[in-house]
Amino acid sequence: MIINDLQQFNRPKSDRLLEQLVSHVYAHQGGPIKGLTYQDLAFKIGRKNKGGQGHGHGMGQVLERMGNLLRGLEGEWGEAIPHIQSLAINKTGKNKGLPDDGIEEFWPGYPLLTYAEKENRTRSEYEKILAFGSRWDDVLKTLGIQPVTGTVEQRGLGKGGESADHKALKQYARSHPEIVGATAGWESHEEYALPSLDEIDVLFKSSDECIAVEVKAAISDDYPPDYERGLYQTIKYRALLEAMALDSRYSIPSRIRVVLVLESKLPLEYRRTAEILGVEIIENVTAKE
Repeated sequence: MIINDLQQFNRPKSDRLLEQLVSHVYAHQGGPIKGLTYQDLAFKIGRKNKGGQGHGHGMGQVLERMGNLLRGLEGEWGEAIPHIQSLAINKTGKNKGLPDDGIEEFWPGYPLLTYAEKENRTRSEYEKILAFGSRWDDVLKTLGIQPVTGTVEQRGLGKGGESADHKALKQYARSHPEIVGATAGWESHEEYALPSLDEIDVLFKSSDECIAVEVKAAISDDYPPDYERGLYQTIKYRALLEAMALDSRYSIPSRIRVVLVLESKLPLEYRRTAEILGVEIIENVTAKE
């Protein structure tokens, strides 16, 4: 059981930190939500210097332990848990107002992003954190931590969140760039956030080309319109990436491909639509090695 393994994560600090972050989320349930500096968080969990101010040194390690604790819970939880540790932000420096590059463990490729791209990634994650709603109290209870008092309206994603099948296919696509014609030497990002706060499942990027990948697991066979949504998502992503390629704040090459990767096959009723829209599709991709 996860509860029995908590000691290795320095439970007292992790508990207090998670409680404070959930309290911060609940205080901003109407949105938008802003991050807390490492110093502010340190103060809230009692890590103070001689002057009584928050001592931010070492908070990155506490946040990492807490993030790994939540990641370890996902197997029992049955869905992805938003990265609430991303609410910890830098007070100064190149990532001022954003998570430190150390969050790369949870957001691979983060240090390679421009400031604007990091900002998009962070804003998108904050939407997920808010949408998780009262389930944060469920997480606390599962970990044996006293729930935070308060009533929170669930928003956005509702109960479902990202399915395990979708997550597995997304991770498989990222670890097998050859599927879409990229190579291991290209940058790769999961959940690449766009200025619109839409997220591309996987983005591969070289010096002169980028390939955006939207994935649909076989679970979509139970709801075929999700495939139509996938087709139009690729159109939207292409338009946004083309616009970003004209914006000097982003490092998007002018050569852009967008691919729809399916674990199953595109239903017959949407094949004509795919042809009209010119959507590139790769079918029968399994996440199993």
